[in-house]
Order: sequence, then structure tokens, then C-alpha cells
Amino acid sequence: MLISTVFFIFIITILCLGAVYYWSFFHFKYLFEDRVIDQYTFQKNQDMGIKNEWILGVTTDSIDVVEGIHGPKVAQHLQNHAQKQQENTELYRETIDGKHLLYTIELNTQNGEMLYKYSIIKDIYAETFPQIAVSLSILAIVIIGISSLYSNILSHDFYNGVHRLRGYSKKIAQGKHIEPIDIKTCDQEFQALAKDLETMRCTLEKNNENRQQVLQYISHELKTPLMIIEGYASSALDGYYPKGTLEDSLNTILTQSDRIKNRVQDLLTIVHLTSLDTSEDLQEIAILPCIQETVTLLGKDSHIQNWHIDVKNDLIVYGSHEHIMILLENLISNQIKYGDSVSIISQSESKTHHIIKFYNDGPKIPKEIQPELFKPFVKGSSQGSGLGLPICQRIMNQLNGNIQLDDSSDGTVFILEFPKAKPS
Repeated sequence: MLISTVFFIFIITILCLGAVYYWSFFHFKYLFEDRVIDQYTFQKNQDMGIKNEWILGVTTDSIDVVEGIHGPKVAQHLQNHAQKQQENTELYRETIDGKHLLYTIELNTQNGEMLYKYSIIKDIYAETFPQIAVSLSILAIVIIGISSLYSNILSHDFYNGVHRLRGYSKKIAQGKHIEPIDIKTCDQEFQALAKDLETMRCTLEKNNENRQQVLQYISHELKTPLMIIEGYASSALDGYYPKGTLEDSLNTILTQSDRIKNRVQDLLTIVHLTSLDTSEDLQEIAILPCIQETVTLLGKDSHIQNWHIDVKNDLIVYGSHEHIMILLENLISNQIKYGDSVSIISQSESKTHHIIKFYNDGPKIPKEIQPELFKPFVKGSSQGSGLGLPICQRIMNQLNGNIQLDDSSDGTVFILEFPKAKPS
């Protein structure tokens, strides 16, 4: 829109300059060029038989010259003025015999005789003013017409886009599904607004999809243990113990309660995990003690017999201690759940990142779920909740880092990339 508006103003300016040039230079240059002469030149032209119809103005002491150029009515009018004039020099602007004239009469005496000097020029502006007015009126009408057409085109394009955006916004506010927003316009700002609205639409649809997944997850993961707890409790009230003894039945209820608690905690973590707003929220974290603490806490009674931790004591990453611990707990829990007997945590470096690899010798993750692995509720087996890896990915995104699966020849390897520079 900006480019088209500038082009429109440029065209209008050219038209106005063209009109001014014609009336101020071309037309009047054509009228004035070599058209003002004095009495001597006038007389010489008469002697040579040159017609003086082209003369625009004259300066003369002879009323006959005035009559020869402008006719007897003009000459008589000027002579009457001269005889009545009191001032030595006086300027007149009159229309005489249909001619627009601008003239001065200068009084002088020589040898006791009164002399009159006439300087006359055609009042070209007065003669051509109607033409100028008509021309400028036509130009104004053309400009108004072009401006109206141009404004109508712009307003139609703009308001049509606004109307469509309002329709999209209304549908989005009502929670209705709409097709992708595709509005083409020459206005870059409006195009950016449409793009932002499309981004918002995609985000809302994604959030709605996640909400549906959460509901499905709650229905699937929480419904079963609740039914077991309800059934065991009802049976116990009736004096019947499904596990044979009261203690075993209560242990089953507690196991299912822990299952519900763990699932709820996963949901709360992924829903309420908020980003770190400023760099002041980030601390320098020594990663090795965090790894050792988590392995000691989770790996003490696990079936993993060989833990190999090859991480330097001075390795520092930026983050919050709470989030780093959540990250490590999820990854090391995966090592324990899916590894057979060996878990290796190692360190390497790139130019811009600290790299930490988590390897276990368990079965490889199936190819078909690898592309969806970091989406909520996608599970490689029935053991997990499908929320651990999405939680890890959100934490790494907050730290401007990255997490990915390394499709190695055997076992499973997850790679964490922490930026060496403090995130801003």
C-alpha cells in the first residue's frame, strides 16, 4: 500500500507540474517572445512592410503608434486619460474595445509643450484566466476522480480484509474449527496481522488437541486404578479380600494410589512448567553433583548393575536447580525402566554447546514412534506415562538448548545440548 500510495502521489505531482509548466512557461513564453517593441522598431517595421499583428506591447510617444497597434478606440481612450491625468506617472488596468490592457501614461514637458509617453502591454493573465480556470478545473476533476477510484480500491481491499479477519476472529472466539487463514493484500502490515492471526489459530488448535489428549490420558490412565481401588474397597467393606488377605488387598490399593499420584504429578508438571522469563532466573549449575544425586536416589535398587558416569567436575550449565533435577530424573528413570544392565552418561563438546549423552543397553525405540517421541502421551511401552520426554523437551527449550534421540546401532541414546553462553 505504501508503494502504491507513493506512486499515486508522484503521478498527481507530475500532472500539477505539467499544468503549471504549460501556463507559466510554455504558453506565456510563446506569447511574450519578441513581442514588446519601442516606437523606433515599430516605425522601422512599418517602413519594411512588416505586419505588427504579433506585437504584444509597445512603448511610444506617439498616439498614432497606439492607434496602429490597438485601434482608434484604444488610442482615443488613452489620450483622454492622458489629458485628465494629474500625476506624472500613473498605472492603469482596463478592458477597452474587448482588449485587456495594462498601461502607464507618463507626463513630461519639453520646450513648454506637454508630451505623453505611453507604455502598453496586453494583460495576458486577464485574457487567459478563463482558459486557466477551465484547465485547472478539469485537472482538479481528473485528480478527484483518480483519487476517488484509487481510494475506493484501497478501502475495498482493506475493509474486505478487515471483514474477513473479524469473521475469523469471531469463529476462533466461539471455538469453531476454521480453515487456514489465507488473506492476500498489498498492505504488508495487514498481511503480517493476518499471519499473526493464523499463528494464533494454529496455537489454539494445538492447545485444543493437547487438551483432548489430556482428557483421553486421564480417562485411560486414571480410570483403571480408580476402578481397582473402588472395587477393592467395596469388597473389603463386605468382608471379602480379593488378594486373599486384608494386608495384600490394602497394598494393592496403595499401589494404585501411587500410580494415580504419579500420573497427576506428571500432568501438573507439564501443564504448570513455566518458562524462565529473564536471565536473572538462571543460575550456574554444576551438572555432575546433580547427576550423582539422581542416580543415587533412583538407581539404588534398580536392575542396572553398571553405572558409568564420565562427566567433568567443572562442567557448568545455566538453568534453575529444580528444572535441572526434573530433567535428570526423567532421563535417568528412562535408563532404569528400559535398560538391561548398563547405563552410560558421558560428556562431549561442540563449539557452542556442552553435550551430555545418556546411553542404556535396552531395546531400541521402534522406528514408527520415533518422530512422535517428544509429543505428550506417546509411549514406547506400557511402563511410562508418555509425559517424561515432553517435559524434558520443554525444559531444554526454556534453556535455549536441545534434546534429541540418537538412532545408534544398539541400545538407546538421548542427547542433551546445553548452550555455553548464558541464555538472554
